[in-house]
Amino acid sequence: MKLSIYTFVRDGIKQDYHVVQMLRHHLPFADEIVVHEGYSSDGSFEAISNIDPKVKIFRSDWNKRTGMAFSNGFKNDARIRCTGDWCILLDADEFIPEWDFVRIRQLLERTDRTLLGMDLINFYGNYRVYNAFPDKFRMPARKMNIHRNLEDIEMHGGDASSVRRRGVEFSLTADDVVCELHHFGHVRWPARLREQWRNMRGRLYNAPEPWFRMPSWLFDVLPHNWADPDFLPYLRLYEGQLCRAVTADPDEFTRDGMKLFKLLSERKAAPATPITP
Repeated sequence: MKLSIYTFVRDGIKQDYHVVQMLRHHLPFADEIVVHEGYSSDGSFEAISNIDPKVKIFRSDWNKRTGMAFSNGFKNDARIRCTGDWCILLDADEFIPEWDFVRIRQLLERTDRTLLGMDLINFYGNYRVYNAFPDKFRMPARKMNIHRNLEDIEMHGGDASSVRRRGVEFSLTADDVVCELHHFGHVRWPARLREQWRNMRGRLYNAPEPWFRMPSWLFDVLPHNWADPDFLPYLRLYEGQLCRAVTADPDEFTRDGMKLFKLLSERKAAPATPITP
């Protein structure tokens, strides 16, 4: 069985997507990694060009697409270049834990399914804190992103994070899930995080797409506040196993100086306040 991963990136270094680490992490797992690169201007293309022969890069001008054609199109362009029997759609900030590599390949070799999915752990600020209630912010919690390499596969979902067979409705349930996916899209420099929320999807994904883009320098001056009270009630300490990419370079997966980890640890250790009758 041949397994393809496909992904996409533009200005991934500037936007702090951990793309170099993501590609290197999955080399032992995939037979090829197809990357749709959007003519980056920040050195991303050069940084990923010579990682390994398994990484196959093609480029196009993303500025020619708008709306849903933007996300659907560049993801699908990567999908159709995959040559594996099975394909996995990943964002440039998503990591399949290495302890699941062998198990997933064995499962794909014997299953009669066409589509399978993953649950997401949405890390936030650093690798020891995650958002335990992603639905509160329309963050991804589960996605159908594993599929046989069939012509009628198409992108699906608000940001094209899942796939489906064309014209066939489905409901993604726990029975479809094969592993947890470690998502570090909210472990980024706070200026870039706030810039994405405002310019690409609106604050916390709940606002409509803005009709004009604010300049990057403005977010450098006014970055996201990690202690935003809108988030704090939904954050929890992550006490599970860490991916090898994280243990090898924890600073790469820390963007808040571990402030949130310290805050949550102190709250957990604090004695409960007695209730006065």
